[in-house]
Amino acid sequence: MIPDKLLTSEQVSKILQVHPFTVLKYLKAGKLKGIKLGRVWRIREKDVERFLEERSMASKEPKKNEPPKKEDITKEVKKEETTTTMPENQSDHYILE
Repeated sequence: MIPDKLLTSEQVSKILQVHPFTVLKYLKAGKLKGIKLGRVWRIREKDVERFLEERSMASKEPKKNEPPKKEDITKEVKKEETTTTMPENQSDHYILE
């Protein structure tokens, strides 16, 4: 059996267009599969392809149980009609309804 082509973290960083330390961070976090041989990492070419496919699919699907983004909340607030009224007794306080 012929093994897949093994790449260094530097080669993978050029493919992903990220810093080599970012590749090492992905490896240590388990986001990218790799083989540690002594002090150096080797990454199978198919694992890089799988990593890219997972990331491209994840961006297309909405994440479950994810809190709404700040922009979404801001849009919702702008959609709601708010009226400002000033109490008769207090001129420097406003009430939002």
